[in-house]
Amino acid sequence: MSRIDNRDVLELRFQDVTSGLAGERTALALRHREDAAKTVRVTNVRSEGGEVRADLGELSLDDGTWEVLWIDRDGRHNPVATKDPGFSLAEREEYLAEPRRRELRVIRDPEGRLRLRATSVAPYAEVAWVEVGSRSVTVSGVLAYAPRNEGHTTARVLASQRERSGSVVSDAALVDGKFTCEIPLDPIVAAHDPDRAHNEWDLWLQIPTDDAGLRLGAHADDIVGKKKKVVFPSVLLDGAADTIRIRPYYTVDDELSLLATVGREGRR
Repeated sequence: MSRIDNRDVLELRFQDVTSGLAGERTALALRHREDAAKTVRVTNVRSEGGEVRADLGELSLDDGTWEVLWIDRDGRHNPVATKDPGFSLAEREEYLAEPRRRELRVIRDPEGRLRLRATSVAPYAEVAWVEVGSRSVTVSGVLAYAPRNEGHTTARVLASQRERSGSVVSDAALVDGKFTCEIPLDPIVAAHDPDRAHNEWDLWLQIPTDDAGLRLGAHADDIVGKKKKVVFPSVLLDGAADTIRIRPYYTVDDELSLLATVGREGRR
């Protein structure tokens, strides 16, 4: 087993405790894949039997992929092999609940070696569900890397027309860090700019504790490139001059937006 818990503690469970663990002090190090000179000794390590817990929360780690190394009694740095892909969606959801500016993930490389990926992050709104209705789009999810208040909190979802001044604000229910919002599509149709082939509307969750707003996106799973992998249904609505087709979509950064275009069927 190889996991990172929501306190940035690396948890390792070794099947073979006789090949280097028994009778010696546990020692780990991290080495940056792109710069071997960047090697960080992990000092806060506890072991019991075949289980090891290494606290990485206070370590200064640059963004990128780090090799997880076992330091033997002779001081040699040895790679740690794993059969565990290192991903659990339930554990990822727990990880999202803690405010943080750095994300740590354990991954397994093609050779079966354990790696640690460090990434600078900002609070955002993790999308769990998208439903397209006849005149609205309903989105639900959770706050990610942002403080969560117990009970009900005032919140809104802002749909901001990219490179234009249009905006649509909708009330959102935010309870214990979980949000739900129904975004009406008629105002988006009314604000459609026919001079732009594609009218993109970026979605932001506005909460009292974050003035800038939290971008809606889907990053918790291990699926990247959702723009080409996830396709939502569209809805056709009558505009002033044209029929407008609207559908949710993920951007190249796996953020959720709405796309409005003139319907191919023309005016209904």
